[in-house]
Amino acid sequence: MRLLTRTATNTYFPQVATVISLPSAEDALSGLVQGHFSDLNAAQSPADIAQARRFNSALRASLEGYSDADVFARLQQLRTRRDQAASLPPKLAEFDVFGSGAATIGENLPGSLVYAETLVRGTWDRDDDPLLRPIRNLVVVHRLREVSCLYGFTRFEAAPTSADGEVEDIRLAVHGAPLSLGADWLPAVEQFGEGLFIHFDEAAVTAWLERQPVGSRAAQLLAGFLLWQRAHGSTLDNRGVAYTMLHGLSHALMAEIALECGYPTSALKERIYALWDPARLGAVGRFGILIYTATAGNQGTLGGLVETARHFGRIIRSALRRLEVCSNDPICADHEPTSTADDRALHGAACHGCLLIAETSCEARNLFLGRSLLVETMATQHAALFHQ
Repeated sequence: MRLLTRTATNTYFPQVATVISLPSAEDALSGLVQGHFSDLNAAQSPADIAQARRFNSALRASLEGYSDADVFARLQQLRTRRDQAASLPPKLAEFDVFGSGAATIGENLPGSLVYAETLVRGTWDRDDDPLLRPIRNLVVVHRLREVSCLYGFTRFEAAPTSADGEVEDIRLAVHGAPLSLGADWLPAVEQFGEGLFIHFDEAAVTAWLERQPVGSRAAQLLAGFLLWQRAHGSTLDNRGVAYTMLHGLSHALMAEIALECGYPTSALKERIYALWDPARLGAVGRFGILIYTATAGNQGTLGGLVETARHFGRIIRSALRRLEVCSNDPICADHEPTSTADDRALHGAACHGCLLIAETSCEARNLFLGRSLLVETMATQHAALFHQ
């Protein structure tokens, strides 16, 4: 038992699992089968499809013009896809959709849950700027659905979350507790919004990771993480220097985009993709950032975030320029993760003057941040991904 003030900010930390809905239908027949999936799911042959049509007039009208064999084949495809999607971590499945390079993702229909477009490079990088070469594609997400489910809570300290979006066991992370001992359902909410997905070139990031100054900085950040891990008794894995770099860029872009599009920074959210590729024996193979807004009030999907894609080159250049010097330099730039003078072991060069934002917008509670992986600072040289 510990004494805790009732109004203290660490009285309650929710444990929330968040996913982005993905398109599951690529043509008209897939959409019809998906819409009647509950009616067709028990079918084991084309004959069962015929029986379902016979006794369900709405189903018969919807599938008119398609043979029983075609409907059953498409049903099997959707079943296989669902099983594969269920076996993947949420972020892995999301990245494979947004980073597919397809010109159109989802459908531009009023009832569509996801609709996105991969832009031609000339629309956002008109001058072929060398600074933007690490970025492969920019995807404008005109419509998305965010689903958040509350499954537990902690006190005193928030539970860690994994980099790939896997749900942490509520009994293993910081003494988490379920919402109810006998609950057979969990509260969830869906919100609609828009966003930008930034797909990074794998070869460019891999080459950056292999540079000696980057390895030295990664060793410093790892040493700080190990100190924090021992102090907190945490089983959380280190997210790696690639995650720290992407996370810092995401915060810088959100602050810059807020000035451009009219949304307040607190209305923007992020999802960072620095994921292991299961087909490459442990090599990090997926890099991306999703910056989006999904709120229920008047700060919802108004189109302002998508419109910033046309000026993305100027926005990222301005964001990086602001990071070169922090108002708290040289103290911010000189910060060592292994220092025991403060509780900032999971930070590199990051503070409220440069990278920290509202924790409601950050997926990692303002941890795993550092400017020196993005731009050259007073204390660290040659470790930046973006350089002239």
